[in-house]
Amino acid sequence: MAGAELQAMFDREFRGHIERLREPLVAALRKLIATPLPAGEFEVLSFEMQADWRDFPVYAFAMDRETVNEEYFEPPFKGKVLPRAGPLIPKGSIDQDRYEDSGVATFESGARVLAEWFGECWHAAGGVGFQLPAYISLHDGSRYFDLRDRRWVRAIELGA
Repeated sequence: MAGAELQAMFDREFRGHIERLREPLVAALRKLIATPLPAGEFEVLSFEMQADWRDFPVYAFAMDRETVNEEYFEPPFKGKVLPRAGPLIPKGSIDQDRYEDSGVATFESGARVLAEWFGECWHAAGGVGFQLPAYISLHDGSRYFDLRDRRWVRAIELGA
């Protein structure tokens, strides 16, 4: 099987597993969006994806725009987005070794699919009306998925 076909197959398989979390994620995001912004308002809402698929790996962080430093607010503006969701991908349900051996970077591909799917959920929850810019990125990544515009941007474009 050609590399592009395997990549597309992995993307479909990965998305098929995370799709079961759409309703709870949209509900959690709807609640976050409806929550009044805390005093001492932050300027950017950043969601960060961790590398661990044994749990839903997305955390919310309120940030300032200038230095992109985390501000310390209470949930839902800080912490796990779906704390009781269980595994993102059930153990053994995707043969990562087979994909990796065939050249598919499963971690990076999974993060891309998850970010773009998260963007769909953000829109379904009403995120387009959220007052501040919101992004999702891989932990320590340099690319961010702009949830309002649903496009990938670099760190220097945050809040632009």
